[in-house]
Amino acid sequence: MANNEAAYTPTAENQPFIPYVPEGQYPESLRPILDPYAARMGFVPNALKLYMHRPEIAATLWTLNSNVMRDSSSTLDQNLKRRLSAVISKTNRCMYCTAHCCSMLTAAKAKGPEGWGMDEDDLLSLLKGEEKPANEMERVCFDFARSASQDPQRVPDEIYDRLKALLTPSQIIELACVVGFWKMYNTIHDSLRIPIEIHLAEHTAYVDV
Repeated sequence: MANNEAAYTPTAENQPFIPYVPEGQYPESLRPILDPYAARMGFVPNALKLYMHRPEIAATLWTLNSNVMRDSSSTLDQNLKRRLSAVISKTNRCMYCTAHCCSMLTAAKAKGPEGWGMDEDDLLSLLKGEEKPANEMERVCFDFARSASQDPQRVPDEIYDRLKALLTPSQIIELACVVGFWKMYNTIHDSLRIPIEIHLAEHTAYVDV
């Protein structure tokens, strides 16, 4: 039976359907992970305010985020992974994550909050699939990310052939984990109907470019 109910569209004016954990009640056990996260973002995202209802799960997810996206052991460039996160979130139609990823890509480079200083035109090209990768290795990463996000069981063999030719096994595992991590985050954030932060509202339009 078809589901005729319209898709939910989060906005900055929405209230969460369950309450945020108030700032004065943030679990102390999460501070060693939360404080660096907030410093990197420049604020505490709405998603984190909900995750803190389950500190044990929050700690695991935030640590996984760091391990996948920015750990010192990474075999893929952090900027590449940030661009991939925007592409994956848009492919998965997650407005919340797309807004966050695009905001970080276009934010000015700074010593505080994460910013990559990406040009607006370059970001639009990326989201439309018209990007100009630095090399063939980047190109196959984007091809795999889009295809695996759309249908992980139908990634074309020619993409796997290029992956094996251009990436190490460690890089392939890391790439697949980037795809899977954002699929998980996109699903969690969409299913919780997390409101967009007011200062990120303008970035929600990127999901439809």
